[in-house]
Amino acid sequence: MNGRGAVILLLGGCALLCGGCGTSGNGSIEDGGSPAPDAGDASPSTTPHVDASSGEASSPGLDASSVVPPPDAGGSPGDGASPSDGGTGRASDAAEGDAGAQPFKGVANSACADLVTFGVSWWYNWTLSPSGCTSKPFVPMIWGHTGSEQTAAGITSEVNSIVSAGYKYVLGFNEPDNTGQSNLEVATAISLWPSFNHPSLQIGSPAPQGKSTGLTWLQDFMTQVNADTTGTLRVDFIATHWYGWNTGSCDAQAAGLESWIAGVEAIPGNRPIWITEWGCLNDSNPDVATVQAFFSGALKMFAKHPRIVRYAWYPWETNNELVNADGGALTSLGTVFTAAPSLQ
Repeated sequence: MNGRGAVILLLGGCALLCGGCGTSGNGSIEDGGSPAPDAGDASPSTTPHVDASSGEASSPGLDASSVVPPPDAGGSPGDGASPSDGGTGRASDAAEGDAGAQPFKGVANSACADLVTFGVSWWYNWTLSPSGCTSKPFVPMIWGHTGSEQTAAGITSEVNSIVSAGYKYVLGFNEPDNTGQSNLEVATAISLWPSFNHPSLQIGSPAPQGKSTGLTWLQDFMTQVNADTTGTLRVDFIATHWYGWNTGSCDAQAAGLESWIAGVEAIPGNRPIWITEWGCLNDSNPDVATVQAFFSGALKMFAKHPRIVRYAWYPWETNNELVNADGGALTSLGTVFTAAPSLQ
């Protein structure tokens, strides 16, 4: 899903699931995806919809018409991570401090000044560039837009730009199972995946919607990655999305989210997991207190799942916001989020 992030122009895909009722996605309300960002608008624009055929909800996302041009190769500083971390997905980029502590708390786009206020240890914005915001470690994404990002040569060029800019991680295609997002068949994604394979980068999987079709897509993709004998299909960590949708799916124990995580953990390979979009939408989100209790419960639940090494909250929906629209003061959820540990 897309947050039309304050001040920062780009936002993109999301996902959802709520114990069998919710799913994630990006695109328009009609196409089951997340809302595309508006160049002149700092807040999110569309809301997820329920797919009548599945009873699952899709979240809004970024469409190809609203893509920001790729940054130039010399652009932004890296996040200080080492080129290789043995596949743990958490290279030595302890940007905020203690030796051995690793980035953990992140956000799916926000105003540059807010990143400092929140105390995040990483962030992304669905694009290749932090648009001049270097206050916190940034992770680029190759979203999978129609055109160059769906060609081997185009992806190779962007990967080289990412490496030249000093980054050590890259996020893969955004919700390829969603027709409103990158919309890639598994076979197409597999054919393009060798273009991501640069020795200086830790590579995140495509991030599917947090629903049954998304899990099926991811399982199929990872089965082929795991069967590869050429060494060209590499995934160092799994990226995924999840959103509550139906009443009760954002419960204080985060049981629906934990169920989704268990499905991802069952994929062979024991890879680290990054939850790159999550939050509470539709009927799962009746008030601020519910979302706040869910967030706090989710952090406790994450402690039981050591393979979850990073998360990025999606703050672009009602009751999920971290700052108030009028003046930028922290919301009550923003206060809780800011107090949460940045490192792990």
